[in-house]
Amino acid sequence: MSEPNPMQKAAQEWYRKGTEALQKQNFDFAVESFGRAVSMKPDNVLYRQTRHGSLERMYGGNGSGARMSAVRLVGIRGRVKKSRMKKDWRAVDQAAEDGLFLNPWDAQLFADIGEAAVQREFQEVAEYAWKKAVKIDRANIAYNDALGKVLMEGNKFLEARECFKRICDADPTNGPARSMMTQCDAQSVMYRGGYEDAENTRDVAAQAETPVNAYDEDRKARKGQQANADAPGESEETDLRQAIRKDPSSLNNYLRLAEYYREQRQLTQSLELYEQVLEKAPNNTEVLEFREDVELEILQDKLADARSLSHKHPDKVRLKEKAADLKASLIDREIEILEPRIERHPQDMKMKFDLAQLFRRTKQFVKAIPLYQQASVDIRLKEDSLVWLGECFVRSGQVALGIRQFDKALESLVAADKPDPFKLAHYWQGRIAEKADRHDDADKHYTEILSVDYGYRDVQTRLEKLQGGNRDLTFEDEDEDEDGTDN
Repeated sequence: MSEPNPMQKAAQEWYRKGTEALQKQNFDFAVESFGRAVSMKPDNVLYRQTRHGSLERMYGGNGSGARMSAVRLVGIRGRVKKSRMKKDWRAVDQAAEDGLFLNPWDAQLFADIGEAAVQREFQEVAEYAWKKAVKIDRANIAYNDALGKVLMEGNKFLEARECFKRICDADPTNGPARSMMTQCDAQSVMYRGGYEDAENTRDVAAQAETPVNAYDEDRKARKGQQANADAPGESEETDLRQAIRKDPSSLNNYLRLAEYYREQRQLTQSLELYEQVLEKAPNNTEVLEFREDVELEILQDKLADARSLSHKHPDKVRLKEKAADLKASLIDREIEILEPRIERHPQDMKMKFDLAQLFRRTKQFVKAIPLYQQASVDIRLKEDSLVWLGECFVRSGQVALGIRQFDKALESLVAADKPDPFKLAHYWQGRIAEKADRHDDADKHYTEILSVDYGYRDVQTRLEKLQGGNRDLTFEDEDEDEDGTDN
């Protein structure tokens, strides 16, 4: 028996350390450990998936990564470009992974990894990386083209066809993409029909002439089985369902199939599978949270559909009311889910911030205040939390405390980095100063806003009316728009 590969063994050990660190929410060490595992075994897709997932959690799912990541990535993109020119694909891969440390939602960096993986013949890594790139930038023609070709290499012709279809949808005149769709259709038929394994046309004819037992075929149909089942490896869904039938006690196969359905946006099927797992393991809070997340995604899709219908038929009040009811139901359910979840994850400041946002949107300012205070200790959430905390204080009648939060936030807020909280903090400071007849202060705050966004809210109108004296305003005359920010 041969000795295990020492590099593989070392990579497994780093992966184990990373997993332990992740369970303790020690994201820095977890990311470092998974990164070491990736560098030792760059063809292992699981190591990369776990590293990137840890990075997303480290940044609290903010969708943009580290502060000033766009500026800090300039040098890394230069490294990628130089390495690509030299065809040093290992260096391209490493530079792109370094870039994802700053922003794990950067589609181009995943595309760079995908390109390097293709050149290094890391099929699974290539497919994963290009799928990530397309997921982030779904309409990108180059990404869809590259993913489609990688999927075709893996004989996943139906998935590949969807990539080329998206290209045609974006550009109906794209002849090469339309040609690739036709090729996918042909290859799919050949692959399913056994042409790939036949040595000549006579073999194919022999396969085609195999007699069919009508009784057996009918019995299969009655059982809900396909007459021509997918070959192993051809359909991930079929493979997982077969694995479940062989070993119904293995929860991992249920979870993998549920995640597959979730990625395919077949959310009802995904939800059903998570519920089946919970019947077998009712105390598994991780699966419970997966199920809750899918439930929220279903509600979000329903709300999006209702809003779309309402926009298409603006004269129908019933559709508008339905969208409003769905929005309220979604927010209520989000609160129901997050309240017990933050008790299970007391160190997750992003989760507390999200719950505070929901309380603020439903005007439960007293409940939002302590959550914003806790979230503000996280450097990534500090300024946003302080600004919203200040608004909650003001709206609950504690204006002095509100001013203090705005002042603290503006000590470090930079308009170029975080324009929305910057403008909001100055807006509330201006409103407060205007109400207190401190017109010079109000003018200063409003001017700061206009220097960044000349059309922000009603700032121009307020500046013009300052000349005519103070307006008798309360702090309850602001409505909220659909994403939870004020109009």
